[in-house]
Amino acid sequence: MELDHHNGEPLRILAPEGHPLTRRGFMSLAAAGVGAVVMFDSTAAFANSSLTAMEAVAKKSLKQAGKTTKSLYLYTWGQYDNPTTFTAWQDGTGIPIQIGSYNSNEALIAKLELAKGTAGYDIIVPTGGYIPEMAAKGLLLALDKSKIPNFAGLDPKLLNFPWDRGNKYTIPKDFGTTGFIYDKTVIKTKLQTWQDFVNAAALPQVGGRVSVLDDPNDVMGIALWNAGVDWNTKDPAKLHAASNFLIRHLAPHVANLDSYPGNTGGLTDGSYVLSQAWNGDARQAMEKDPSRFEWVIPFPKTEIWVDNWALAKGAKNVDTAHAFLNYVIDPTVSANEMQYTGYNTAVANVKNSLPKNLPESSVVFLTADQRKRMSSYVVNSSYNLRTQLYANFKAAIAS
Repeated sequence: MELDHHNGEPLRILAPEGHPLTRRGFMSLAAAGVGAVVMFDSTAAFANSSLTAMEAVAKKSLKQAGKTTKSLYLYTWGQYDNPTTFTAWQDGTGIPIQIGSYNSNEALIAKLELAKGTAGYDIIVPTGGYIPEMAAKGLLLALDKSKIPNFAGLDPKLLNFPWDRGNKYTIPKDFGTTGFIYDKTVIKTKLQTWQDFVNAAALPQVGGRVSVLDDPNDVMGIALWNAGVDWNTKDPAKLHAASNFLIRHLAPHVANLDSYPGNTGGLTDGSYVLSQAWNGDARQAMEKDPSRFEWVIPFPKTEIWVDNWALAKGAKNVDTAHAFLNYVIDPTVSANEMQYTGYNTAVANVKNSLPKNLPESSVVFLTADQRKRMSSYVVNSSYNLRTQLYANFKAAIAS
């Protein structure tokens, strides 16, 4: 049993029967088929110069770290880093990285709990909303920021989230948002809000050509954000009301639960003309046909999600892990990561290290005004109810 960190209520997390395809899970599938998910076009010259520069960063980070070792163990999502990031690290330091992978935050937490500090992992990559639970269970090691000088180069607006005030345990790895994308050749009216999304789904030419993310909280968010209800509410009445709204007004028009309508081709082949999406995936469709699609970060509210670098309790190579964290948030290395994952990092000056004239860059780089309308989800005592209500929504789509 664990506690809801807002009010001390007992919280029992039920593992879902299956995990939806995540932002990172898709990368592992794509990498198996085509080698990598590449967001930005870059020349060979840029890639080669970047590799040399990253090796230099790795050497410098290692010198600053203290008593380093010759081993480093990373436990992360499958294919969630540019392989050249690891190659440059090893070539620059002589220290290989051993990597294990998981497919959900629940699996990560279960593994660390079972091992009781003996799993052997140094660095892990949890999503922000799970940090309070992991900290309460003693699964995380506090960072020593004196060994991470590049921490000073992070964007302050992407630090100090409610789930880790002061960034005691975490460094942002990747972040993004949830919105929707629509085909302007089919939907002629400009859409700006979540209510617009729901209304458009019911149009004769749109119904049956709509997709939503295969993610319980993002789907529930459509109704909660639209109604002006705190996305983190634990009120069963409000959650049931949101579920009823979705089942009545949205489910009849949804063709599929699809976390990658841009990458998997649903938008470009016309199967979907309206899709809830993560910004990185929406950009894939926009790059293929810029004049056809419109990306919307809807009013009044939406999500900001953050995946994070963190140290596992029981880590054996602590100084070496700090050296790697300092290395990976250097602007040059961060830019290399962005070209692979397709998502922004929290490094403030990363644009200066990217190829110039990036297409659809406004989809990647959020403005200050956009960020003000975003909040992150923190796991709480409503987790199991949300899971059950999402199952009801899925059943309504299938009926």
